Amino acid sequence: MSVSAETKKLWRTIGIIAVVGILVLIPLVWLALRLRDDAYRRRVVVANEVETLSVLEGIAAAQQLYLQSNSQYGTFKQLVEAGVFRAPLEGDSLVADGYTFKLKVTPKAEGQTSYFSVNADPLVSGGRDATGKRHFYLDSNLVGIRVNEERPASASDPPRQTVNDY
Repeated sequence: MSVSAETKKLWRTIGIIAVVGILVLIPLVWLALRLRDDAYRRRVVVANEVETLSVLEGIAAAQQLYLQSNSQYGTFKQLVEAGVFRAPLEGDSLVADGYTFKLKVTPKAEGQTSYFSVNADPLVSGGRDATGKRHFYLDSNLVGIRVNEERPASASDPPRQTVNDY
């Protein structure tokens, strides 16, 4: 065999190895980027849920302050106007950190006490673009926040577990 034939064979082998290496490397890089993106999205969901729990606790505290001053619970607008709650409102609802908060208030009536309930639901609850996974519920008759992973939460859902949430 001549030197030129051996050189051609060597370069052909190097070329095949390079192509195979690239064909293996490209999916591995894509997988690594996808895993990094998924981890980032999970962290965003967790951060949104933690902030939502904080907002719900703030709403409960603001409602208690408003109740003490006005003998009934208030709407988001009333809470903000009274200075006991700060939030960017969009109409009668609050949208913050990937969640929408819906507050229902039953005014004080004869023989009936004032009542409020608030649902916090993710703007997008499924798929890669999820802003949250869990739905939350709080009302004036409950102790603690209720959680449901599949649908909007209600008073009949189990309370949030504080030890192993995250």
